[in-house]
Amino acid sequence: MRSAVRTLAAGDADALVSAGSTGALVALSRHLLGTLPGIRRPAIMKTLGGADGRRFRMLDLGANIGSSPEQLHQFALLGTAATGVSAEHGRGANRDDVPAPCVGLLNIGSEVRKGPATVREAARLFESDDRLRYAGFVEPHRLFDAATDVVVADGFAGNIALKAAEGAAQMARYVLGRELSGNSPAVALGRAMLRGRLGRVRDAYNPQLYNGASLLGIAGVVVKSHGGANRQGFENAVRQAVDALTTGLVERLAAGI
Repeated sequence: MRSAVRTLAAGDADALVSAGSTGALVALSRHLLGTLPGIRRPAIMKTLGGADGRRFRMLDLGANIGSSPEQLHQFALLGTAATGVSAEHGRGANRDDVPAPCVGLLNIGSEVRKGPATVREAARLFESDDRLRYAGFVEPHRLFDAATDVVVADGFAGNIALKAAEGAAQMARYVLGRELSGNSPAVALGRAMLRGRLGRVRDAYNPQLYNGASLLGIAGVVVKSHGGANRQGFENAVRQAVDALTTGLVERLAAGI
């Protein structure tokens, strides 16, 4: 992994995709590549599928165990800039035609007095920054409503939320497969009639389709793949790195921040 990061730092590679240790990848990237000007710590951001096919981005997902209000504020700026770059590129429009991404802050409740002091102070920083379109707290059970374009969390809470969601998705896929695995005529007919719908349900719970998380704030394109990714998952991680290069993500993040 160190050799790979050195290769990227030397300019002999354009991007890096790794399925290795997250902690080692973050540490090596910070040491050998450095962070963008003004960024104290990088954050891991991942695109997730929400309700009605809407997608949202969440960070930090494990680059930092604990984060100060100021760092959460920086994560919000990074997530906003990254989401804005993606939207602008997808529409082929200029910056004025793309609305600012909506940002939420993960918390145990939606009330302003809920949650730890760090999260409440971060919310005040969000509200006072005109660069952010802040929508308030996002409760974990409403996470996949995709009511906001970006959800900010510290790495500890974000990583737990992500892994809990992955576990729930695996359970849903297992239950669905078990209920539809019978050979009776009724079950076989149901499978045949609902083949297309069942495929879409399967895809909605397939983490391989969303594999790949960008290490934002690093002065280079670094994508973290899940260690258990299959061929399709690795393809999506590599595709994410290519998309970051195509959109000039790092350069435009630096300009946006």
